[in-house]
Amino acid sequence: MNVMKFGGAVLRDPEGFRRMVQIVREAPTGETLVVVSAFSTATRDLESAAQLAQKGLLAEAIGRVDRVVANHEALAKVLLPVGTSGEGVQSMLLEARHELVTLLNGVSTTRQLTAKTLDRILVFGEFVALHIARDVLQEAGLDVTGVDAQNIIVTTTEHGNASPLPEKTALRVEHELLPAFEKHKIVVVQGFVGRTEDGAATTMGKESSNLTATLLGSLLRADEVVIFTDVEGVRSSDPRICAETVLRPHLSYDQASIAAHHGLKLLYPTMIEPAALSGIPIRIASAEHPHGESTIIDDNQDQCGPILIINTDEIDVELTTVFIECAQWLPAATIVVKSLHQRASCDVHTSHKENTATLRVPKAIGIDVARRLHTELSHTTQHHETSSR
Repeated sequence: MNVMKFGGAVLRDPEGFRRMVQIVREAPTGETLVVVSAFSTATRDLESAAQLAQKGLLAEAIGRVDRVVANHEALAKVLLPVGTSGEGVQSMLLEARHELVTLLNGVSTTRQLTAKTLDRILVFGEFVALHIARDVLQEAGLDVTGVDAQNIIVTTTEHGNASPLPEKTALRVEHELLPAFEKHKIVVVQGFVGRTEDGAATTMGKESSNLTATLLGSLLRADEVVIFTDVEGVRSSDPRICAETVLRPHLSYDQASIAAHHGLKLLYPTMIEPAALSGIPIRIASAEHPHGESTIIDDNQDQCGPILIINTDEIDVELTTVFIECAQWLPAATIVVKSLHQRASCDVHTSHKENTATLRVPKAIGIDVARRLHTELSHTTQHHETSSR
């Protein structure tokens, strides 16, 4: 059993869908579960529409929904030929729009947006993604069907941040998901969503499509769970910001949890536990270069090189280096701090117990400092490795 998750960073344009098709076509022999997230900015746009409706700005809210629908229609026109699949998607989008407008009307009238109602609105992003991804794979000639994850994932009632109930979900896997695999080689489900035991729609928190993949992977006893994104594995820092990043080819489950806790954007704490409990490896790979560099997360306790994690808020940038001793970090940080403008304040915090160190600087200079620190850490790490030989 193979489990593959494709997020919005991959399925943001037609080329991303074509990459997904090729990757799934080349999957190892056996059954494949494909988990998809909402496309592009759909979730943010739906949340924005709900907030506009709460303010009484119904026309603007509906306009935001229409933008979401138009974006999906444009994708479908490129990816799906005129005929049954394309027409089915158009019909599904119109029905989804009607239901969303009804919900937004209610929010606008009452000026109340509960977490439960927001979940009812947000689940449409993943629901639409499920249907389009399934149709695209079908049109490519693959033996595929779709199963609504809301019929599989049973969750607690904390709307917006619900937790899956593994034992109850396992029963749904047995009765809903496994029968689908008896008829088809590939099954597509959407991430992020579930339902309470009494049938209310829920979402499981930020980036919980990864959790969907690892949870279902553990219940299906998958060989591995592959998270396809737009970068080649976990690296020494964010390659969109820092040049010449280096692959971190392996993390233990514990190391992955630490990195996720400190804000590494490829990983999220909730996704690690199901895989760790079942001992299933997670692989982080690039959809653009699926045979390129990647990172394996499993129970092997090997050392990992330092990773610089960059988090930004409205005022400051927090630069946290994990898996590094202070004796290695301080020389690099000292060089960087000395180079700062005298009026630029900074805050330093280190943890000998966790082997982490944080430098917090004003947002205006944050990216420049991140790049300098990454460069200095690279030099320090190389020198340390050379000295240790």
